[in-house]
Amino acid sequence: MKYLFVFFLCINCSLTAHSTTLQFSESVSQAIDTTEIVSIGNSKQYIRIKGSSSESPVLLFLNGGPGDSVLGTIDKMFGALQKEFVVVLWDQRQTGQTRQLNNPKEVLTQTRFEKDTKSLVHYLLKRFGKEKIVLVGHSYGTSLGFKMAKQNPELLHAYIATTPMIHQIESERIALEMLKEHARRTANSKAIEELGEVMIPFQTGEQLYFARKWLFDFDGKKFARKKGFKKNVLSWAAAWLPLFNEASRANLFETPPNYDCPIYFILGDKDYQTNYTLSERYFQQITAPKKELFIIKNAGHLIPFEHSNLFQDHINLHILPEIIQGED
Repeated sequence: MKYLFVFFLCINCSLTAHSTTLQFSESVSQAIDTTEIVSIGNSKQYIRIKGSSSESPVLLFLNGGPGDSVLGTIDKMFGALQKEFVVVLWDQRQTGQTRQLNNPKEVLTQTRFEKDTKSLVHYLLKRFGKEKIVLVGHSYGTSLGFKMAKQNPELLHAYIATTPMIHQIESERIALEMLKEHARRTANSKAIEELGEVMIPFQTGEQLYFARKWLFDFDGKKFARKKGFKKNVLSWAAAWLPLFNEASRANLFETPPNYDCPIYFILGDKDYQTNYTLSERYFQQITAPKKELFIIKNAGHLIPFEHSNLFQDHINLHILPEIIQGED
């Protein structure tokens, strides 16, 4: 199930937290393991917090999708990070636990999600008595992270973009042409037919299904040919495709690549979904107080899932020391 949403690529400061804590201590250097329902704008939203010390730097993870929930993977994907950070996972609007708390018919827009992100950052700063946090985005989540890094760099120790959305419309075009060429080269008439129906940006859930089916098949992920995969794609598209298309229209190459906080990229050199070469080219244009590019060889789009150890090692062993040094 972990693949069902993440691959699709996805202030109101008066915040209050409801008492849904499982285990909680404000004592210095004590572990924290809690859930909270936070009021953000007109919505109640669910967050999961875990770390070996409540005094550690706060790390907020912006997951992909949109519509993905990673709360159930907090130990598998973020176990090593918990030793150095207070890790915060977030079920955004109409996602996971948050979906059960609100009106499911609200209109979802990129602007609304950007405001929610800023609001949650402010809440976490106040909640933990911090001046800055570390922001990590994956896939769709990077579209929110870039906005935060651009508009409010003073609130971030660093922004870490993992397999980011840079110019997603162009990324989808590149992937589609690659898949069409592969289908012709291998004389795959079914792929030729189905990919021929795809338009960029995606007009329907079925077009998205054809594109992702053959992309995952190209990557050797056989689950994409199963019947349940199509059902899940169409269900996701009915709720999230408009928001995904809205985020995909952004082209970071059209705005000055200047950031006033440290910027780090974690890329897979086999990522064809958020095109690796586009991400690398954009990174080279960035100006920031500090920037660094980490490339995981033979990794695709799902780095936090499929290469969680390397993902966490890059943050703990390379990025964290620079954050600490920057604070001295």
